[in-house]
Amino acid sequence: MMKCLRSMLMVLLVVVVTACGNKARFAGSNVQPFVTTVDEWPVAYKTNFEQIQSLAGKARLTIESPDFSGNVSISSYWVNPNVLFLQAEGPFGLDVGKIYIGSNRFLIYNQYTNHFSSGSVADPYLNRFLQTDFTLSEIKFSVLGHALQPEVPIRLVDAQHGVFEARDGGLSYRYVVNPRSGLLETCEVSRNSRVFLRQQFKNYRVVGGIYVPGIVQMTMPAQKQRISIFYNELELNQPIDPKVYTIEVASKVEQLNLN
Repeated sequence: MMKCLRSMLMVLLVVVVTACGNKARFAGSNVQPFVTTVDEWPVAYKTNFEQIQSLAGKARLTIESPDFSGNVSISSYWVNPNVLFLQAEGPFGLDVGKIYIGSNRFLIYNQYTNHFSSGSVADPYLNRFLQTDFTLSEIKFSVLGHALQPEVPIRLVDAQHGVFEARDGGLSYRYVVNPRSGLLETCEVSRNSRVFLRQQFKNYRVVGGIYVPGIVQMTMPAQKQRISIFYNELELNQPIDPKVYTIEVASKVEQLNLN
């Protein structure tokens, strides 16, 4: 399994130089304040993302870690509630890999090595994104530009600096909202008073009346790992043909069912 993912990773992380043309919808303009007062943020934030039924975007995805670093162009598709599909492109638009994450299963197809693998998204050892410690669920949140959420209410603890907190079981959540714009900038999740996961959201735009960040970064400080998504095109709530996120595997492809 790890050999397969390492092979795919080395193919996907091709340094790609992309030009920002007229379709770069996330370049250089401001948006109106998200809320009138910062205490309105939790309800407004939930309502904003509940409006998203589908997402189709083009982005640059980067991975940084002590072992490797690189970037790749991706097309991303998300369909409410539980379908995420990522397609990676190498130089000259060549398809090199596809990842499907559903409600229960994940599928990975390495087109370069003609290798297909699948497994359960609930498996604590297999549900990692490539060779990082980020889970597939965390990747779903990041592609949507959405912060990780506890199952308990979020409370305002510092209105002047826009700080909200929540505690859910052994995890503590801290959100920093810009008091002027009302937009979420940082989400930190801690265990035993140590931050183990940090999300950062930047370069917001309004697409179809919905506020979305154009840059999403997710960091694991202890592991020194970071995944960043830089969107240059994004469409929301447009019909997506299921054929777009269907992986067709030929009979001659080497298959590995990891359950």
